[in-house]
Amino acid sequence: MTGDPGDLVLGVDLATASVRVTAVRAGTGDVVATAAAPLPPPKVPAAGCQEQPPVHAAAVRSVLRELTERLGAGAAAVAALAVTATSGSVVAADGRGVPRGPVLLYADQRGAAHAGRVSAATGRPVAASSTLARLAWLAAHDPTARYLHVPDVVVADLTGRLVTDTSHALKAGIDPVTARWPADLVAAAGVPEDALPELVRPGTVVGEVRPEVAAALGLPRGVAVVAGMTDGCTAQLAAGAVAPGRTAGVLGTTLVLKGVTAAEVTGFGGAVYSHLAPDGLWWPGGASNTGAGVLAGAGVPDLAAADAEAARQGPSPWTAYPLPGTGERFPFVRPEATGFLVGPSSPTPQQRHRAALDGVAFVERLGLERLAALGVASTDHRVVGGGSGSAVWSTIRASVLGRPVTRPAEPSSAFGAAVLAAAATTGAPPVEAADRMVRPAEVVDPDPGQAGPLEEGYRRLVAELNHRGWLDDVS
Repeated sequence: MTGDPGDLVLGVDLATASVRVTAVRAGTGDVVATAAAPLPPPKVPAAGCQEQPPVHAAAVRSVLRELTERLGAGAAAVAALAVTATSGSVVAADGRGVPRGPVLLYADQRGAAHAGRVSAATGRPVAASSTLARLAWLAAHDPTARYLHVPDVVVADLTGRLVTDTSHALKAGIDPVTARWPADLVAAAGVPEDALPELVRPGTVVGEVRPEVAAALGLPRGVAVVAGMTDGCTAQLAAGAVAPGRTAGVLGTTLVLKGVTAAEVTGFGGAVYSHLAPDGLWWPGGASNTGAGVLAGAGVPDLAAADAEAARQGPSPWTAYPLPGTGERFPFVRPEATGFLVGPSSPTPQQRHRAALDGVAFVERLGLERLAALGVASTDHRVVGGGSGSAVWSTIRASVLGRPVTRPAEPSSAFGAAVLAAAATTGAPPVEAADRMVRPAEVVDPDPGQAGPLEEGYRRLVAELNHRGWLDDVS
C-alpha cells in the first residue's frame, strides 16, 4: 500500500475499553487502515472508585506497530497524528510522563472530601466527580508527582513533552481562552501548579514523534503530534458538525449533543458548557448519562433481533427515562435522578427495549430544545457513535425530532481526531478539513406513521420530568 508523502494522518482514540487508530487520507477522507486493541476493564477497589491500569502508552505503541505493518510501504506517507480520549481521567506520573499509579477514571469519586473542602475555601462549587477532586486526591497521596490526563501520557511517550490541551482539561476548571489553570482552585486543592502540564489549545502542533520511537513503530521521521480534543469533540468533527447551524448527536455508551456558536454558551446549572475550537468558534453542548449503555442491562441478548421487534411494535406506550445508575448531567443536572419506566403494565424485555430506544431519542430532542433556548441553532443534525449504526434507532430519532438526520460514513472519534490532525498540518480551518474529508453515508427520514405516537410519548416524558421537578433549573 503506497501513497504520496505526507498524505496520511492518524487518529488515536483512547476509549475506556480499547485503543483504536485510524489512518486517513488527508485530501479525501478515505480510510486506509485501522487497528485496535482492548484495554483492561476498569476496577472498582471501593465504593465510588473506578480505576484502570495505566497501560495506555504501551497499548498505543502496540496498535501503531500493527497499523504500520498493515500500511507497509504506505506508512512513509504518515504526516501527523492527534490523540482523543474521554475527559477527566487522570494519573500521577514521573517527570517523563510515565505513570506511577492507576488511572482514576472520569467516574471516580474518591476525591469527594477534597471537593467539599475546595468548594468551602473558594466559594465555587466543585463536584465529587469532578476532575479537580481527583487531582486533589492524587496530590494528597503522591505529592511529588506530575498530574496528567490519559492522552497526555501518550503524547509524552511519543514526543517527550508534558503538555495537555484545553479540551481534555476543560472540566478541571481551566480558562480555554487564556489557556491557564484556575490558580485559586488548584491552590485550594493542594495541587502545585508546576506539577500540572503546560496548557495548549487543540490543533497546536506540540512536537514530533521522537526518532527512536518512530523507528520502533515503523513511522517515518518528522510525524507531527497535534494537541487533540475530547472524544465528544472529535466525534463532532467526524460528523462534520463544526459550522453554526450544524449539531451532532453522539450516541455511544452515553449521549452527547454538540453545536457551534460564535460566543461561549453555558447554562442550566452547568448542564451546558462550551469547548473552544481551533478556529475560535465555540462548541457548546452537554453529555447525558443515558445512551446506548442502558441496553446492556436490559436482558436482551440479541440487539439486532430486539431492534427488529421494536420496529414491529411501533412507539412504546411506556414513558421511559433510561438511566443506568444514579445522577444526570444533561439536559438537566440532577445528582439524585434515577431512571424510570411508567406505563400500563409490567413490560417484557422486548417492550423495555423499545421504550429505551424511544426514551433516549426523547432525551436527544429535549437536549436540542434546551440548547436552542440558549441560542444554539440546529438546522442540520448529524448522528454519530456506535448507537447510530442501528437503522431502527436512527429512524426513531429522526421521527422524534421531526426532521431528517444525516449519518456520516466514518462516525468514529478516531476519524475525527484524524480530521483535526489534517486541519492542523494544512493550516485549514476545521470546517474546511471536515467538509473535505467527511462524507454522508445516508440521510434518515422521519417515519410519518410513528410521528404522532412519538410526539405523545415525548409530551408524556416532559410532563413526568416537570412533575418530578427535574426541569426546575435556570439558564
